[in-house]
Amino acid sequence: MKKKYYIIALLATTALSFSSCSEDFFDANPGDRVTEGQLEENPNPNALVNGMNAFMIQFNSLERENGEERHNDFGYMATALSMELWGDDMVQYTSNYGWYYDDYQYSNRGYEFLEAARHWNYFYKLIRTANDVLTGIVSDTEDPEMLAARGQAYAMRAFAHHVLVQLYQHTYKGHEDAPGIPIVTEDMTSEQLNNNPRKKVSEVYAQIENDLKQACELLKGWERPSSVYINYAVAKGFEARVHLCKEEWKEAAEAAEEAVAGFPVMDKAGLKEGFVSMDNNPSWMWSSDVTSQSSIAIGGITNFTSHVSSTAYGYATAGEMYKNISSELFNKIPDTDARKDWWCKSDSLVFVVGAGMVKLPKYANLKFGYYDTEGNNFNDLCYMRAEEMLLIAAEGYAMSGNLPQAKSILEDFVQTRQPDYKCTANSVAEMQNEVWVQRRIELWGEGFAWFDLKRLKKPIIRKYEGTNHNDDAMFDFPAEDPIFNLRIPRTEIQNNGGISETDNNPMPNV
Repeated sequence: MKKKYYIIALLATTALSFSSCSEDFFDANPGDRVTEGQLEENPNPNALVNGMNAFMIQFNSLERENGEERHNDFGYMATALSMELWGDDMVQYTSNYGWYYDDYQYSNRGYEFLEAARHWNYFYKLIRTANDVLTGIVSDTEDPEMLAARGQAYAMRAFAHHVLVQLYQHTYKGHEDAPGIPIVTEDMTSEQLNNNPRKKVSEVYAQIENDLKQACELLKGWERPSSVYINYAVAKGFEARVHLCKEEWKEAAEAAEEAVAGFPVMDKAGLKEGFVSMDNNPSWMWSSDVTSQSSIAIGGITNFTSHVSSTAYGYATAGEMYKNISSELFNKIPDTDARKDWWCKSDSLVFVVGAGMVKLPKYANLKFGYYDTEGNNFNDLCYMRAEEMLLIAAEGYAMSGNLPQAKSILEDFVQTRQPDYKCTANSVAEMQNEVWVQRRIELWGEGFAWFDLKRLKKPIIRKYEGTNHNDDAMFDFPAEDPIFNLRIPRTEIQNNGGISETDNNPMPNV
């Protein structure tokens, strides 16, 4: 007999499988999916979204046919780190072990490379997990927890589509009719999925906004168990990001302010501790709770912390693959700004897990620390925090003509890091640039720099006097160069009848 939650059977894998690269690629890992039998035994609505949330920190999500595991395949932050290295604010100090250096050099942009499929397949798999939730709970349920589960799925699907459309096409404004990405929803047939063309950017955004509207309606008033779960505030944060890309400035500011209500910013003690624990950071609006049993932690080195932290045990320290700040951005940070301590100001002796005292090079980051001393790297991960929302609000109010309000928000925030800060911008353009500089400093390493370059139509500049970028990665590109758009992987073109070779983005000149 069915439980009162009216759980319906999940659609068969073949019916839901988007043609991206094959069924095996598109299926989530067995441990991340909730079966109908499990739902019957334990009709806990949070169980439906746990698999979806777990996929944010899933190791080996690509599940290659030859069994090879990629140590840069560890969930959302694997793509976030790639995006940071594509820009000009992060430098990878060496190419030892190879991981991520091809991102930094742009040497993996051919559509036949596995790296071309890594981002595409990951986010379409994430969409799949969201669609599983929507398929698993009928829409006419009256149970508030089940409705909240549906709301979280709509929000996650919107988030994934929004990341994808920004990866594979230029920013919304001025490119509304350009080819974006295929849209995948839970009610599509196998025939539709196997012949799914790129939709216009404006059509993709319409789907994203519709999903977020439903998410907000379903999540309003729902109390979540922890910041691992998407709630109304996070959904409004997604809305703020979308409005920002569409240059709907006032709407962006208002959504961001509603999202951030009740969330404090990190204090100076939090800034010093490093980005390690969701429990110690009430400004983290959306995060993942990484434990020693999480798949990305079990191997010790197959996680974001391993690749980014200069003090944890992992690839960054073992191979001197330090993720450094660019000298250009570092020199913009006043000495009175507490955030300057996020990076080594000179060659510095620091404690490194598993190695004792080690000399780090100037510019090596100390922003991302370590949680445990055993080298497991089970730091929690943050995807949205209050500081981002305040910066969106400041930019939104400035660009909508309310310069005094924008200055007030920005000064109040930055003074929590730099007590003597005064915003000297006297025009809308100056204000937007000042907010961008603060975003570059505050959100460094968190996955925002690339999308900011795209939406603000900024160039990539690595060649300048005093640069610390490596000679073999010394590239400059004008705004909206083909380098800014990833290429659709060859396997997708081979398997999706709706996308041909001529539909792909052009190969950049690198």
